[in-house]
Amino acid sequence: MAGHGTSILDPHGLEADLVENQCRSVLQLMRDHREELAPIPFNLELLTNKLVNSRKPNHLEIYTNDILEDVRRILNDFRALLASHKFYYLPQSLSRFYGDPLLFGEAIAKKFPAACEDIERAGNCLALGEATACVLHLNRVMEIAVRKLARKLKFEPKPKDTFGSVLRDMAPKIDALPDHTEKLKRKKEKWSECRTNLYHVKNAWRDPSSHGKVSYSEKEALDIITRVKDFTQQLATLL
Repeated sequence: MAGHGTSILDPHGLEADLVENQCRSVLQLMRDHREELAPIPFNLELLTNKLVNSRKPNHLEIYTNDILEDVRRILNDFRALLASHKFYYLPQSLSRFYGDPLLFGEAIAKKFPAACEDIERAGNCLALGEATACVLHLNRVMEIAVRKLARKLKFEPKPKDTFGSVLRDMAPKIDALPDHTEKLKRKKEKWSECRTNLYHVKNAWRDPSSHGKVSYSEKEALDIITRVKDFTQQLATLL
């Protein structure tokens, strides 16, 4: 006989309420994934209904071991399901880079909307251990940023220009900026700071003209994403 030798569960007691509430909470979390979770939602509903029906008049007694066996069955279903999937662990030090559409801040999202997707994917790649892929996405971010910079300073970058070429083109344009008032002087200083930030990006990047041939370590990608963020954030104040 099921439950023989075990205690009878009080259907109105705290233990029964606790199990039923937990079942309902888990079912609520599963509502959009029932098909993926195979028998788990069905078995949770069976257990919930068993507890609800036990409170009706003339109900059959239920035993604690019967409930524990139902819980074990659901737990084993969870284990079997988890064993059939792969999960990726994000190191705590890099988890902040994952899944953030505003990784570089709202100002960047507004000034460089075309770069938002690549910025987020660069962060995702860094968090997932794909350092070189992170840098490739950042290359696209820099292409967008440099085009905006060039338009503002009124020069035309060539498709194969390196950061070194852009730095050379920037120098005479910045030198030619007016500085006869304090406001204009500060603006000219900010453009000089922008050029310095681009120089730091260039140094962190090693040789951006050889993308596809160079691989990057996590440390290098972290340095590059930091430099690109600093560069774009400061550039955004000039656009």
